[in-house]
Amino acid sequence: MHYIVFDIGGTAIKYSIMTKDGEMIESYSENTPEQGQGKTQKLLVDIINKFKNSYKLEGAAMSVPGGIDDDGYIHFMGQVIDLQDLYLNKYIKEHTGLDCTYDNDVNCVAMAEKYMGNAVDNKNFVCITIGTGIGGGVFINNQLYRGYRGMAGEFGINILDHRSTEIDSFDMKTFSRLGSTYNLISRVNNLKGTNLDGIGVFELAEQGDEEVRELIEDFYLSLAIGIYNIVYSFAPEKVLIGGGVSVRDDLISNVESKLTLLNKDILKFVKIDKCKFENNSGKIGALYNFLNK
Repeated sequence: MHYIVFDIGGTAIKYSIMTKDGEMIESYSENTPEQGQGKTQKLLVDIINKFKNSYKLEGAAMSVPGGIDDDGYIHFMGQVIDLQDLYLNKYIKEHTGLDCTYDNDVNCVAMAEKYMGNAVDNKNFVCITIGTGIGGGVFINNQLYRGYRGMAGEFGINILDHRSTEIDSFDMKTFSRLGSTYNLISRVNNLKGTNLDGIGVFELAEQGDEEVRELIEDFYLSLAIGIYNIVYSFAPEKVLIGGGVSVRDDLISNVESKLTLLNKDILKFVKIDKCKFENNSGKIGALYNFLNK
């Protein structure tokens, strides 16, 4: 049996043909279309129909960046607004004939980590993913906590800094703005007049560029502040970090060093770790969600 599994983000749509055991047969990535014209759902349909017959697909599973009602209605979709105000399962069924399930992207990451990854032995843990923005998934007493209308874990909207004189620019002080790699890359490229990706940004710092190094230090501090707030809100046993930046060997040590600046004792009762499956966590969790609906 084969399934087509998508991880839909604000920058890219990654997808794989997978077996029920999570083996990835083929994997691809497409740039997320410009939003507002319905191109995203049409792209999903085209991709599914391309593979539908050659693999005799059993269904489509998706991780999506938004808030989802219990009946599948997507009432909030962050940066991928094409999919907002939509029953995506009905749309996919109508245009491909396949059943489709989906959940919030970081809920999918959390499910993958709970059932196959680095949180198998944890009753209470939080996943955060860092990319275009920052999302979260929360397990409490071995249960995924969704909150009202599936909005639990939208940590990227949290405000990390404020001034009463800057109330009109609070959206520039959120966790996503200050602690996501997408916005770090944007700040570096604006400063340097470059067109670097994340790898290039960190390489520039490693080559001795002090301005870029300071921006990366600010990025790690913002990330630590966000995690600090999460730790003292939920008291998790573990915080798992996913997203593209999780491939960096020095990620955890940098986050931990900033956390101890905020509170020297914080690491005594919470463990900071990476998601086991790194960038594939969302797809693995989405498949798990499909198989257990």
